[in-house]
Formats: sequence, C-alpha cells, structure tokens
Amino acid sequence: MKPVIIQLLFAVLFSSSMVAQTWVQGKAQDTDGNPLPGVNIMIKGSFDGATTNAEGHYAFRTSKEGDQMMVASFMGYKTLEVAVVLSSDTLTQNLLLEADSRRLHTVVFTAGTFEAGDQRKSVTLQPLDIVTTPSAAGDIYGMLTSLPGAANVGEDGRLFVRGGDGYESKTFIDGMMVRKPYSSSAPDLPSRGRFSPFLFSGTTFSTGGYSAEYGQALSSALILNTNAFPEHTQTEISMMVVGMGASQTVKKDNYSFSAGLEYTNLEPYFSIIPQSYTWNQHPTSLGATLSGHLKTSHEGIIKVFSTYSNSRSGLLYPDLTATPGSMQDIALANSNIYSQVSYLQEFNSWTLQSGVSFGYDVDSLDMKGFSVQETYYSAQARLRLSRKFSDYVHLKTGAEASYTDYSFQYREKGNDFVFDGAFSEMLPAVYAEAESRPFSRLALRTGIRHEYSSAIHHHATAWRASAAWLLNADWQASLAAGSFYQTPEVDILRYATRLKFEKANHYIANIQYEKDRRLFRAELYQKDYHNLVSFSDEYFFDPTHYENTGEGHARGVDLFFRDRKTFRNLDYWLSYSYVDAK
Repeated sequence: MKPVIIQLLFAVLFSSSMVAQTWVQGKAQDTDGNPLPGVNIMIKGSFDGATTNAEGHYAFRTSKEGDQMMVASFMGYKTLEVAVVLSSDTLTQNLLLEADSRRLHTVVFTAGTFEAGDQRKSVTLQPLDIVTTPSAAGDIYGMLTSLPGAANVGEDGRLFVRGGDGYESKTFIDGMMVRKPYSSSAPDLPSRGRFSPFLFSGTTFSTGGYSAEYGQALSSALILNTNAFPEHTQTEISMMVVGMGASQTVKKDNYSFSAGLEYTNLEPYFSIIPQSYTWNQHPTSLGATLSGHLKTSHEGIIKVFSTYSNSRSGLLYPDLTATPGSMQDIALANSNIYSQVSYLQEFNSWTLQSGVSFGYDVDSLDMKGFSVQETYYSAQARLRLSRKFSDYVHLKTGAEASYTDYSFQYREKGNDFVFDGAFSEMLPAVYAEAESRPFSRLALRTGIRHEYSSAIHHHATAWRASAAWLLNADWQASLAAGSFYQTPEVDILRYATRLKFEKANHYIANIQYEKDRRLFRAELYQKDYHNLVSFSDEYFFDPTHYENTGEGHARGVDLFFRDRKTFRNLDYWLSYSYVDAK
C-alpha cells in the first residue's frame, strides 16, 4: 500500500515536469545597450512569462509549442512583439526596446505615496525590500515604519501614521478592505501583520491624500496586490528555528493553484533571547494559505485568495488589582479566516474589476478575574469600471458595500456580572475619479466619494484632488488634498452608536528627485481632525457620554533619500520625520 501512495504523490507533484516544455531565456536592453530591469515578458495568449531582474535577464518555462509571439512591455518604452518558434530545446531571445517619446517622461503622482513594484517609472521601493529590511523581521508593517511619516508603537504593533492612531490606517487587498490585518496579542505586547510579504507582487503605501477609490481611513491606506500567475510548478519546504512550512504550486496553461501550511512555535527563540515576560504557553500558531488563478473563456481572470490561522499563547501578567508585584495567568486564543474572490475582465475599451470577500475573527482572553470574547464577521462586495479614453484622459468609477457584525462579551468570575456590547453596520459607497493630462508634463486627478453608515445613520461626501508637474527629466512636484471620513472604531461603537463620522482634511506638498539610481523626496503636510469622538473615562460604559466634539491636527515634514549607486553592492536609505500633533 505504501509504495502505491508514494507513486501517486510523486505523480501529482511532478506530473507537470513530464509535459514537453521550452526553456526561454535572454536579456532586455534599451537602444543604448543598457539593461532594463522590470520588463514584463509574456508568450501572447498565455500566462507563461517572467520579469527581468536588475541586470535585465529573464528566464521561464512554457508548454506552448510551434510559432508564437513573445511580448515585452515596460513603462516609457514601446511594446515589443517578437515572433519565436518554441520546441523542447532552450530558446535564447534577447530583446531590444525602443524608448517611447510620448511616455518616457511620464508624470507620476507621488504626494503622500510610496510604491513598491517593478512596473512604474518612479518607485521608492522594490518588492524585495519588504522582506530584506532587517528591522522588519519579515513583517510588512514593520518594514513600513522605516519610511518617514510612519511609526510603530512598541506596545501596539500597528501602523501609526503622521500623528494618527492605529485604527486610522487600513489595509486593502486587490481593492477590498481587510478588517483584521493584524495578529492578536496580549495587552501591552505588539502584534504583527497576518500576511506574508511573499503573497503580494505590488505594494502602495499612502501616508495621506490617497485615491477616492479607497475609504474608511483617516490617515493612511496600505494597498496590496496579490501575486500574478506563477511562472512554473514548484514545491517548497522551509525549516526554521521557530517552525516549518511547506507549499505546493501547480501551473497549467489556463489555471494555477497554490496551497501552503505553516507552523510556528517561539519557544526555541525565547530560550535564546531573554524575555521581559514569563511565558507559561509559548506563542504557537498554525496557518494555511490557498490561492488560485483561472483564465476564463472571455480572456478574463479569476483570482482566489484565502488564509486561515489559529494561535495560542499564555503568560504571567501583572495583577493590578492585587498587591504590587503580584502576577496572574493570562491566556489568549485566536482564530481567523479571510477569503476573497476577484474577477478582472476587459471589454470594449472598458476594464471591469469586481470581487467579494469574507472575514471571521474570534479572540478569547482569559484572566484571573474575568474573561473577554470578541467576535467579528465582515463581508464586502465591490465593482469598478475604468476606461482610458486616450493617453491623456482616464476615468474610473465604482460601488461597494461592506457589512460588519461585531459582538463583545465581558464576564466576571465569581459573580453573575456580564456586559454584552454589539453592533452591526451596512456601509455602501460610490465613487468616481478622473485623471487628465492637459499638458505632457502636467497631470491632474479629481475624485468624489459618498458613504453611508447604518450603524450611526449618517451620510458623508468626500472630495479628493491631486496634481503632479514634471519640472524636468529628474525633478517632479506634486500636490494632494482631500477630505477623509471614518466610522468610529469598534471599541466605541460597542457602547454608543449615536455618533457621526470622524473626519480629517489632508494637505500635502511633495518634491521628488530621481536620477542614476538615487532618489530624494521631501514632503510637507497638514492634517486637520474634526468630529473626533470624546468621552469620560469614568463613564465609558454610558452611551450618553460619547460625543463628536474632539478636534486635532498633525503637521510636519518628511525627508527620504535612497542611494543604490555611490557604493558598489551597497543599497542604503535615510529617512527623517518631524511631526507636531495634538
């Protein structure tokens, strides 16, 4: 029986390697002979392809055969199509891309925005930076704190952007908001991001003034794009001091799927690195990830992304109700599920992007005198239509609806006191945004967004505006302004719902220089808060004490410099932030 099982597993894992495939390789250069990193190379009509590395080299396998067309595209250059003949042998095809004078000096909106990716002309970061920044320890949010304007409060772990609180920063995956992007943690201990950086191919971090497409964030938006079609079938096994993991990716012509499991246990790490707390159950977690792509008959693509995690931990925690120095046991358990399906389709010059998502999270905290349980259900559906009428006019519009169901139970031990807090919210929204280029070096973007919250029974209409001016080939100036609304956080809505939207107005001025693998940017900003929720600590449980009377501001300057040329094999950046917030 065992040999049969082994043979079946071998056939499943390695059947794709038995199909005749061609190994395609080469180098992409411009007309001056300079290598071009980040060029997209595909076999036309398939998902087989690759992206060139820093030296302009590329390589991939394809099961296509015979006469085919290879397509190479890169911003600022004309799209190149080359006829090739594919067989079971290795094909070496070098590519020469010609600069497009209409697009070479493309204006890019940079005010309040840091982008990681290979497809844009002016990016601050590369995708690999997210996982190679030492202080981040592999955490997306930890890496972002190395950028100006963002801070990581030690006992919290969430992003605090330009004087704002952690709840003011939201995470979006393929356009859909993730309600619980952080792992759960005990009081006064930092949390981490739930998602591995390797799951995403594009990252945009906005510290303010972001697009009307995204709402419900007073301070910032982290916009993540899941990986594109994989390049080949592969099996991966990882072994670490703190755990292990395995994943299997299967790639076919019209579909792919990937599944992974990961287990972590921090006991070996804590036995080496001294800890401030005494753990009676070292943090452990079991996680699973499933993703897939399906090419439809109408040349559209369906993407599936789903994660599951279950974690446990326990430690000795100061007992503030007893004599000084007394300790008590605290136990934390968490289960989290997040799943989404998105669909992308182009038709009649329009691009349709739609999706649905579902989230579930339950936290159970147990201490000596009481226990707390929080349960969170969320769902979202969205639809976006966009069209590029010409090289100078682009329009996008869309609608979405989000649903949240939240419950909170506090139970004291030794008596019958129980406090239950709950609320549900339906939040529909519509938006429209237009981008125009009246001149080759000037870009303008204006947008409007309208939202309604059933939890607080209020409407809000937000406006957004941005402008970018390419001063010359190396310098660019940008401006951004707008209004941003957010429903009060769940810690407040579980007590009181007779409130209004909280509001922040952003004003940002940015200048950026980029030349010879060096980048410098300086940014001034002003953020004015209105309708912040205020209440009395003594009567936090009384909904009549909650009001939208809070005001505030945050102003300052952010500086960023990155150099990848001066020193051979050395890449470094410097960032500085000054913030005056109240």
